[in-house]
Amino acid sequence: MKALILTPDQIRRMKVRTLENPPQMTVRLEAHEMHWQILDRAGRVVREAEQPIHNLILDQTYTSLMPTHGIIPLNQYAVVGTGSTAPNSSQTGLVSELVRTGSVPAGESDQAQFVSDGVYDIRRVKEFTEAQVGGQNLTEWGFSPSASAGANLMCRELFRDGSSNPITLTLASDQRLRLIYKMRVSIGPTVVQAVTVNIGGEGPGSRTAQFIVTNRMGGVSGGGSLDSNPIYGGISFPINSNTGDLQAAHCLIKGANGDGSGYNSLRFHIGAATGTAPTTYGHATSSFSPHLGLGSLTHAAPSGRSRQSSFLANTATFNGSIKSVCLSCNNAFNTLTPTINLVFDSGQEFTKANTHKLLIASYQITW
Repeated sequence: MKALILTPDQIRRMKVRTLENPPQMTVRLEAHEMHWQILDRAGRVVREAEQPIHNLILDQTYTSLMPTHGIIPLNQYAVVGTGSTAPNSSQTGLVSELVRTGSVPAGESDQAQFVSDGVYDIRRVKEFTEAQVGGQNLTEWGFSPSASAGANLMCRELFRDGSSNPITLTLASDQRLRLIYKMRVSIGPTVVQAVTVNIGGEGPGSRTAQFIVTNRMGGVSGGGSLDSNPIYGGISFPINSNTGDLQAAHCLIKGANGDGSGYNSLRFHIGAATGTAPTTYGHATSSFSPHLGLGSLTHAAPSGRSRQSSFLANTATFNGSIKSVCLSCNNAFNTLTPTINLVFDSGQEFTKANTHKLLIASYQITW
């Protein structure tokens, strides 16, 4: 009997199936609100106003800050200065930076606030001390993901009155300044989208499916070392909270499979399941089983204002009848939470065996 000889090309054709061109996620930013307060030494507000605000997101936010930091830390630090040049989107820093702070006053907290499906406000409350701004004449402000002074702002603006005219905030030597700022984030699609997926190679070809971004984040409860809230970008995110799409978008833009440090950081997975993942935005499923395994995405370098991510399931992974493919946000090592869900229509599922690999490529997020 002759020996069976497989060339490298033959082995590759036998082992590879390709899941190509999943639909895109989108993220949009908006400089939403800013309120300033001047406080005396007893902490009483002596002067305050709503800041007229325009779309002041600087160009570098999209080209460099978001791919480096993601979304959530973009406005973590407040910055003030004494320059008077009119703002424009090509600027990168204040004209004359005086000081910046990440300090949150007692009784306040930085928050990710749910507004509506796929819409969040990243709210910051930052306070400059008397030593930092007392006796100063302040004319400009901004926010940054960095504690270091320099050309790293995500927004810049002048202090203005109710008619949008530039003003100077003159502080006494014993006064401090508080800035309350909201950056709005919009993520989609939050309603199910009908898509066609090509499963090439030795796969069955085109299959119809549904795609949706949901707000589900999972976690571990009932005690143990994974029972605390992930904290990153200065914000605490309760487990099983309604911020899964925000955190997934943050990870995809940053090109990371999680954020934070230690046991209670965010973990971002991809997983496949034999069942039908939820196809509604606000659902209650935080642990989806049985699943066929979890994996870590490979993130490509950003291309303009987008990034692609993929996963190669080897011969030992994702074996079985695949009905759903989910991107999962949680703080557990081995839990699949259906956060970003691709669900094959009835009769459109396909089977992967341990003689094949499966390339799932390429999830794309555009901002």
